Amino acid sequence: MRRPCSPPTPCLHLLPCTAVRGTIQEVTPEPERQDSAIHLRVSRLYRQKSRVFELVPEGDGHWQGHVRTLLECGVRPGHGDFLFTGHMHFGEARLGCAPRFKDFQRMYRDAQERGLNPCEVGTD
Repeated sequence: MRRPCSPPTPCLHLLPCTAVRGTIQEVTPEPERQDSAIHLRVSRLYRQKSRVFELVPEGDGHWQGHVRTLLECGVRPGHGDFLFTGHMHFGEARLGCAPRFKDFQRMYRDAQERGLNPCEVGTD
């Protein structure tokens, strides 16, 4: 998987098109395209410019959608929350990076304490 970001980016100051907190529900490898579709369950939508993620009408107010990444990244479903960031490429959402959310929180707080954060993001 393409995590953690290198170098770690404690803030969303690059303003990706998409930034969400969520979990990986399913990964569909597509070898003919040399990429994978990552189906996400989103608990917090920070930013999206396109309608990549849609609110699930029934349920607890979560969002769902999918992003794509290179097959070589080896993404697989698992436990834990991640901060997913990405951008649109030819009409498809592409994964930028996905640190574990607890790692993002730690990096963000460290940068905040040192006065290095150029913006504020809710880390709840």
